[in-house]
Amino acid sequence: MSNIQQHQPPNNPKTTMPDLTKPTKRILFIASIGNPAPYRTTRHSAGHILFESLVPLLPSRFSPTPNRTLSEAEQSVLYKTWKSPAYMNESGGKLVRRLHKWISTLDIQQRQPTLVILHDELESPLGKVRVKRGGAEAASLRGHRGLISIMEVLRGKGLYPPRAPAENTGLSIMRVGVGIGRPESRERGSVADYVLTKMSPKELTAVRAAADPVVELLLEELYREQEQS
Repeated sequence: MSNIQQHQPPNNPKTTMPDLTKPTKRILFIASIGNPAPYRTTRHSAGHILFESLVPLLPSRFSPTPNRTLSEAEQSVLYKTWKSPAYMNESGGKLVRRLHKWISTLDIQQRQPTLVILHDELESPLGKVRVKRGGAEAASLRGHRGLISIMEVLRGKGLYPPRAPAENTGLSIMRVGVGIGRPESRERGSVADYVLTKMSPKELTAVRAAADPVVELLLEELYREQEQS
């Protein structure tokens, strides 16, 4: 059984693996959100744990040539990676500033940018990857304070959704959540304790193992057709 669940619009079939020798259609800003020390390895920081296992795989897996890794220059035209140093509830400010600066350097007529957000997914089975596109207008944020912070700042800056066609950066959003399970109790205090508890070795292994299927999702995203303004 697949360990990936995609939330896709109707009539949008899952893509097949792309031909890596062809020009890409998108460029990715891959960002993780979580908490800094002393919450570095808690369940709420699962996005950071996934990020750290994912990033080393990209230079070789994104290469069109077997047994060869991409140079830094080659990587820069396909993706940029960034791990948020902020606390989860304050994710939006620093992430959007960095994203905006990066977008300003791009030729979006050639390739549109996708913001990929790696985050923890409460309620999903441990290690299960769930993909959702867009903001709350497309799929619920499920009360995730980090995602809410990002979407609020993006909206305030007019980056997503755009305020007017002339300001349209072509930005797409791809939310990649990795499952951390759920507590038995749904009470707010119990949930807070659960997400701020350090992960066990078993949990860390499951989250890190999600990196491999996420690479495949990112490869598909690089070749996804551009959206119209």
